[in-house]
Amino acid sequence: MRISIAALWLVSQLAAGSAFAQAAPPNEAGVTMGHWHLNSRDVEANKKLFVALGGIATKPGDFELVKFPGVFVFLHLRPGSAPATGGTVGTVINHVGLTVPNVAESVAKWKAAGLPMQPGGNGRTDQAWITTADGLRVEILENKTQTAPIQHHHIHYYLAEAAIPEIQAWYVKHFGAKAGMRGRNQSADIPGRT
Repeated sequence: MRISIAALWLVSQLAAGSAFAQAAPPNEAGVTMGHWHLNSRDVEANKKLFVALGGIATKPGDFELVKFPGVFVFLHLRPGSAPATGGTVGTVINHVGLTVPNVAESVAKWKAAGLPMQPGGNGRTDQAWITTADGLRVEILENKTQTAPIQHHHIHYYLAEAAIPEIQAWYVKHFGAKAGMRGRNQSADIPGRT
């Protein structure tokens, strides 16, 4: 069984720069989702892909950053750090998610730009997938009501079914997450995921 748990980042740790990438307001515990940090073996290829999806690239200090509404994507490989060695499918962080107002239109645009898009599962037209140079799988979902062309949605953890109640309770206790369901998956929602 898979679980969707919105990961977190303390708002005070991020300088919110432009409104385009501004993190969601924190919950009562002072927590919000605000970034993905990729220990990247190919920073330039990942940056190119995220910018083609609609992110805005910037470089504050040592990190390459790509900003989307609701999330900063940090791309970096510190000297002496090992780069990513495999993809995310089947690991604890199975994939991350973004939403767009119209999946079919976005996919057509991205395919025309040369991005390697994959179709949604089970013939779904409101879902698509892309995999970064480091093997990070990114789910694209449709949200017809959103006004941004693309925005952060979720981080999907993949855990043994027996571990789900414990990790859900841990996020609720330590970060003020709201326990619930997202479709057939248990979730622990933190501001910053829609």
